[in-house]
Amino acid sequence: MHREGTTSWEVREDLDQTLLLALYVRDAAGLAPFVVGEPDVGPLDPAPSAAAAAPSSAAVREWGIWWRRTLSEQQQVTPSPPDWDGLEHLPTVRALAERHHRACWRWIDDRKREQADRFRQDDPLHVTRWVNGYERRLGRPVRPFRLTVRLLPLTEPVGWVLSGDDVLVSTALRRDARAFEEFLAPVVDALA
Repeated sequence: MHREGTTSWEVREDLDQTLLLALYVRDAAGLAPFVVGEPDVGPLDPAPSAAAAAPSSAAVREWGIWWRRTLSEQQQVTPSPPDWDGLEHLPTVRALAERHHRACWRWIDDRKREQADRFRQDDPLHVTRWVNGYERRLGRPVRPFRLTVRLLPLTEPVGWVLSGDDVLVSTALRRDARAFEEFLAPVVDALA
C-alpha cells in the first residue's frame, strides 16, 4: 500500500518460476523419493509424468545443490536454453532440465493462467485490508517493509519462512484466507 508522501509497505506474491522448474525436474525425472531439500517441499499439483528409471546419484546430488542455491536467491534468472545460466556446473541436472523444459514451460504457463484466474475471482485487496488491520490494531502506520511470497502449486496447504522477508507458500494455503493470515501473522508482526 502506498500513501502519498509516506514510505510504504509492499507484499509481492507470484509463482516462482525458478523453483517451479527445479521441482518439475525433480518430479518428472523421478528424483522426489531420493532428494531431500530444506524445506522438504512435497509433490507438485498437478503432478508431472514421472520417469520410470531410478535416478543417478549425480542427479540426486546436483539437484540438492541447485535447490539450495535457488531457495537462497529471490531475484534470479530462470535457467533456460541455450545457455542454461546457473546450471553450468551441474551437467546431470542440466541434461534433465533440457529433456523436460518444453513440458515444464507448458505446465508453468498453465499454472500461471490458473493463478491469474484465482486472483481475479478472489479478493485482490485481501492482503492490503489485512495489513491495514494491523495499522488499526497498532494505532499507527506499519513500518515500511517488503515481503516476498513465493507461490508453489503443491498438494498440501503448507508454508515456510525462508528469511524475515521471504516466504514460500503453497497455492493450497494461499486459497484459505484465514490459514494464510495465520501463517503470515508472525512474519508481518516482525516486519511491521
